[in-house]
Amino acid sequence: MKRGANAKRVNFGIIGTGWPGQQHARVMGAIRDAFLYACADLDEARRRDFEASYSPRKSFGDYQELLADEKLDAVMICLPNFLHFPASLAALEAGKHVFCEKPPTINSAEMKLLQDEAAKRGLVYFFGRQFRFTPGMRAAKALMAGGRLGNIYHARATWVRSRGIPQGIGGWFTEKKRSGGGALIDIGVHALDSVWYLMGTPRPMSVSAQVYRNFEHLARDPVFDVEDAAFAFIRFENGAVVHLETSWAGNLPDDVPMGQYFGRESNNSVVYGTRGTIRLKPLTLFEDRGGVLETLPVALPDDIDSFELQLQNFIDAIKGRAPAVNDGEQALQLMKMIDAIYASSQLSREVPIV
Repeated sequence: MKRGANAKRVNFGIIGTGWPGQQHARVMGAIRDAFLYACADLDEARRRDFEASYSPRKSFGDYQELLADEKLDAVMICLPNFLHFPASLAALEAGKHVFCEKPPTINSAEMKLLQDEAAKRGLVYFFGRQFRFTPGMRAAKALMAGGRLGNIYHARATWVRSRGIPQGIGGWFTEKKRSGGGALIDIGVHALDSVWYLMGTPRPMSVSAQVYRNFEHLARDPVFDVEDAAFAFIRFENGAVVHLETSWAGNLPDDVPMGQYFGRESNNSVVYGTRGTIRLKPLTLFEDRGGVLETLPVALPDDIDSFELQLQNFIDAIKGRAPAVNDGEQALQLMKMIDAIYASSQLSREVPIV
């Protein structure tokens, strides 16, 4: 960092002014080091609405014009999945720090190229996972850091819906060449990352998995060539394992509660240790006390907005004040696990992760 850089506000450009971009713009005003310098979106009506709500200094249709601005320091990429890699690479090549919404890319090969490019240029690459910053996740992480769970050996990651096949602009969610996949890369990646992060992001070693496309008749878009469910068993270098369950659609039983939008829905993380087990929803510790298993509710530390904390960490990483919580190496390992789940299903066997 140049002298005085720590005192300078970071000029941000938001590429894609839909809901994710709006959430990042919303919290920028609360962070002293952040300034919403510009936005870019090909949809003029959506871009004008964003301008009216958040008042960026500059506005562009083409994000390449935004990247050419020398006063821009960092970008937040909030585009459909298939645009994550080209937009991230273009931003890094333009000398900008990159924050990209999930999934970081649509495969690990693309993510490796981004990680190498960021390292070569001394730039921060950061992937969006605001759930890592929620009060519940932070409280659980603190308990685990304090040794309350003992040795972590197993976790269960679940995000299932009975009727939740999404629609995106132009139907991209259900078209593999644009989405990279279906339920796994859309919501399963959230569930997997939550337990993996709580476990301390151990190195994945192998995967045995199966994905399914059983509910194409429920889709509303013309192309549906992705999975609507995925089930995986992941082994890690430290001996721990994860069981992942995810689905957009399934005939779920009544022990799965009704959600607000997608029929029956359950999204939860449970991490098992030799001294105790933590469940995120509701946040509860199941702890061995002298051979007796006790159920202990866990208080939340605060109600600070997770988008705000995530953005602050990105800024701190840019300024060299703290490591990135969501860094490029973790993005690469996460995409390797996603790739391996698809490969294992296709090959009908357990596959190594290298």
